[in-house]
Amino acid sequence: MKNSLRKAVFLFKTKILNPKLERLNQRTQKVLKNTDLANFNFSRRQALVKHALNNSTFYQEKYKNLELTAGIKTNDDFLKLPLLTRDELRDNFEAIKAIKVTKLNGEKVSTSGSTGNPVALIHDKRHPETPIRWRILRWWGVQPWENQAFIYRYKRSFWQRLGNRLLWWPTKRIFLAAANPTKEQLQTFVLDFNRIQPTLVQGYVDVVFEFALYLLDNNIKIHPPKMVWVTSAPLFEEQRELMQKAFGAPVCDQYGNTEIMLIAAECKRQQGLHIMQDTVHIEFVDQNNLPVPPNTNGRILLTDLTNYAFPIIRYDIGDEGGYLSEPCSCGNPLPLMKNVRGRQAHNIQTPSGLRIKGDHLMVMFSGFMKHFKEIQLRQEQDFTVYLDYVPRKENLAAREAQEMAAMLMSRSRAEIKVVCKEVKKIKQVGTKTPLIINNLKNQ
Repeated sequence: MKNSLRKAVFLFKTKILNPKLERLNQRTQKVLKNTDLANFNFSRRQALVKHALNNSTFYQEKYKNLELTAGIKTNDDFLKLPLLTRDELRDNFEAIKAIKVTKLNGEKVSTSGSTGNPVALIHDKRHPETPIRWRILRWWGVQPWENQAFIYRYKRSFWQRLGNRLLWWPTKRIFLAAANPTKEQLQTFVLDFNRIQPTLVQGYVDVVFEFALYLLDNNIKIHPPKMVWVTSAPLFEEQRELMQKAFGAPVCDQYGNTEIMLIAAECKRQQGLHIMQDTVHIEFVDQNNLPVPPNTNGRILLTDLTNYAFPIIRYDIGDEGGYLSEPCSCGNPLPLMKNVRGRQAHNIQTPSGLRIKGDHLMVMFSGFMKHFKEIQLRQEQDFTVYLDYVPRKENLAAREAQEMAAMLMSRSRAEIKVVCKEVKKIKQVGTKTPLIINNLKNQ
């Protein structure tokens, strides 16, 4: 009965109080049924480039020598557009911003700074990410009016908590600020969790994993949700396995960032990440910025097809990934990409110039993560790497950390020194705890 009430109130709020969101939700559902997604995607790119040329002084200057008075006519035209770099995004906020953007149709946000200096941009309120979020939830049998639990690093103010409670009433939402929670906070969250029995748990990979270890190490049973949704960092497979054991539910890996929040996500089949091809265009390119074939890794370029307040076109975000050639057995027409294993900009470097990428480190360290709550590699200007770690149980992971250090030194051809250090807390950058922090001047 309670779920029926939540559903009825939710449908009233969306259909009557927020009809625009309901229209977007219906459109999002229909587009996958009878649409040629490739052509739909290209038509959206055409419209976006034309809009940028007419409304953004940055793109008018950037594209001035390309003779694009009529916009792009073919995909080859699109591939000729110069890339948007992170430095350009950071240094040209006012120029990139579309003419006549107001607080009514745009919201200014900033990245966490985990990949360098924070970047400011605008999210287009006219095209919220909510319908895509609901799409992903439907894949897992979760309805947006069902109770949900969230685990993040930041704390919400009293007024934020109150506003969220009123917004979603009678749906119940609970939050755990997992930046060093006390034992009492964890116990309260477990009690609230079992009381409201959420169908969804969502949060950053590292903090959801840390809470899962708390459950396992203390033999605490919770009411199993339908899914656990993690984001904001690469996911070790053994982290997934331990989280699934702790929650008694499958773990959904999702790729997104502050710039474009929902890019791709897993369905129940977990054969890769479905790319939201109707709202984002993603490219995988080589060092010459040419497309790489399926099943091959390349640098990721992103184009947000719905952000007209702050156009983002062919953005070189610094991640690596690749298309998968086989479609998903679920029948979903959205194409698949590999799970993102690391940032191309995040690597360990040796004095001779050898770079050890984050995705290679994830493979190297596979099998070790069950011993730690968190790990972090911090390279300083003398090339020394400090392997900081928070053990799952105090003083019981030193041997494993030394093994990881030996593997890293071997991989670096003994060019770097690796120092292990047990810590109480991993260094946080913004709201995230990146796997690699590189303080070399040339990074």
